[in-house]
Amino acid sequence: MKKRKKCRVRAFFTAAICMLYFCRSTVDVKADYTVDMTMQKDAKDGEYNRFFLKDDIQTISIDIDEENLQYLFDNAMDKPSVKTNSVTIGDSTIGFAGLKTKGSYTLEHAVLDNPDSNRYSLTINFGKYIKKKDYGVTQNFYGARKISLNNFFFDKSMMKEYCALTLLTEMGLPTPQYGLTKLYINGDYYGVYFMVEAMDSSILEQYYGCSSKDISDYLCKPEGTAFQYEELEKDPSPLWEADQDTYEDVKDMIPTVLEWAKKLNQLSAGTDFEGNELDVNSDKYLELLNKVMDVDEALRYFAANSFLVQTDNMFVGLKNFGLYVDKDGRSLLVPWDYDLSFGCYSPGDAESTANYNIDMLYTTWGHSNPTEKAMMKYYRNYPLFYVLFQNDSLREKMHTYMEDCAKIMALGGTTSFGKSYVPGKLHAMIETLQEPLTEAATEKVVAQAQYMNNNPQPSGVKKALPNLSKIIALRSVGVYAQVHGMDTVVSGKGANNETLGNGLQTWRPADSGNITAVDAATGIFVSAEYKGKTPVLHVESLSAESSDYTSLLSETGIKEGQIKGIYAFSKVTKAEGSYTVTIPTDPATADDKVKMYGFSNGKLTRLDTTRTDNLYSAETESLEYILLVSGNQRVVWLPVVAAIVTGIILTAVVILVLRRRKAMRNN
Repeated sequence: MKKRKKCRVRAFFTAAICMLYFCRSTVDVKADYTVDMTMQKDAKDGEYNRFFLKDDIQTISIDIDEENLQYLFDNAMDKPSVKTNSVTIGDSTIGFAGLKTKGSYTLEHAVLDNPDSNRYSLTINFGKYIKKKDYGVTQNFYGARKISLNNFFFDKSMMKEYCALTLLTEMGLPTPQYGLTKLYINGDYYGVYFMVEAMDSSILEQYYGCSSKDISDYLCKPEGTAFQYEELEKDPSPLWEADQDTYEDVKDMIPTVLEWAKKLNQLSAGTDFEGNELDVNSDKYLELLNKVMDVDEALRYFAANSFLVQTDNMFVGLKNFGLYVDKDGRSLLVPWDYDLSFGCYSPGDAESTANYNIDMLYTTWGHSNPTEKAMMKYYRNYPLFYVLFQNDSLREKMHTYMEDCAKIMALGGTTSFGKSYVPGKLHAMIETLQEPLTEAATEKVVAQAQYMNNNPQPSGVKKALPNLSKIIALRSVGVYAQVHGMDTVVSGKGANNETLGNGLQTWRPADSGNITAVDAATGIFVSAEYKGKTPVLHVESLSAESSDYTSLLSETGIKEGQIKGIYAFSKVTKAEGSYTVTIPTDPATADDKVKMYGFSNGKLTRLDTTRTDNLYSAETESLEYILLVSGNQRVVWLPVVAAIVTGIILTAVVILVLRRRKAMRNN
């Protein structure tokens, strides 16, 4: 706290002293500057989306007067806005955008703890200086008004937030556009940044498909409030982050937002808007709740946050989320700030993250598993969530959405809202971006732009990405297991959250009881009983061109057209009994005719197979190869028939030899 106060005092005097210098160093807009009208678009049409690449790394080049740039760096804590000459994103250039530093904790520690680096997070405001009153339009970039560039202060993988926003988008939330970019300033390379649409009404215009005039003025990142109405009535400043500029933007909506908070608290307390007692599991309750929030959107939001183990959130720091309240007093949650997701704020390590209680969106700074009663008591202080959690049907639906998250991220299948995914979506996405990202992280940055917070590159990316892929698979199985009531612990062995940035290594993974091991590449998971052994699992999906694949067809007699998948298991830790194997498949090819077969020690065994959506499960005594087979299965008994025939022949030969010997003795 002393450092923070000292820094703020220093920043105040620095800003005051440098005010004249700031004005002098700001370049003027050219007198003949005209806005490129071909670039001016409506946000609702989403034309700017194409600049947020999903299978490659974008490039942003900023041209700025050197005095302006130095002023920005010298006064980074004050978040001053300076004028650029131009900003080029991909192949499109726009003139005279605003540039400012951004962040709170990360900016403070970037300044305090990284004095030799100017690699700050930044916001580009395309219309900061080109306003409608002077130019006929307020300038935008194909509909985008602001974008942010985050510097990965807490993310050595450079893809934690990317993966989080992928899930949030797929869950149908009003998620800002995002991508990875290489940043150049005046020709100098400043490294890889996370490029994300700033918290702006453009997000909602695209989400709703409407114009800006249909969006209310209240879109904020509240800070320091749990939305307790009595507290807000006395001091509503947390609703606008206690920032005067923000207040000027939202002040006309504050009475509506306060009325929203009042109704939210009434429902949280189990009363209607007149104060009458109300059954929180009644249809009337749901009817009133839908008047104050988009209930389904809120359920998806909290379900995704639970999956992501995003504990640096509204329950801990009373921040890191966007809140929109429309003109009718109905709220919508807007995702924001996921650089500490996947348990990297708490609980920290991979195994604890994989098994983190799906109903616990807060942290106890330990590995405790609170009872439902304890969670209910805690959530009563947070009416924005409690109004959902206290209703049985909404909690059940939220669990369904959590399972949807697991399907999207790793397990594949068809979600409750009708979208289908192949297994390993995020694993494949990470693999696609791994090479260009590593190459971009390898490129040498200019001397004053070293990566911050002990974030070595490119070694950080190389170590982190395989672990990020693993923890996504582990968490997917952990969520699936909890939703389905499986009494098992997902093993975190081989996955290290410490490599992701701000995480921890799992020092003592589970080694006794029912433990589930997961293969990140295929999403296959195996559960079994262990005593003093931590399971290890590696699975290879055999291609039709491999020699093992061909040999197995020959040995089993199965026709190639019947094979839906052959999986080779290795490094399998010996269990106390049988194994339960679950194999995710493409939901487009899943049907009840597909069965699982085990092949071990030259013997083919048909397994008792169950199917849930695209997941096939069976119990087996040994693991060497597992085959998914469809169609007429008579051929799979050929080895058995061959063995029987061979036995009959051998028996006949023995009988014949014995008879001949007996005949010879009689003679």
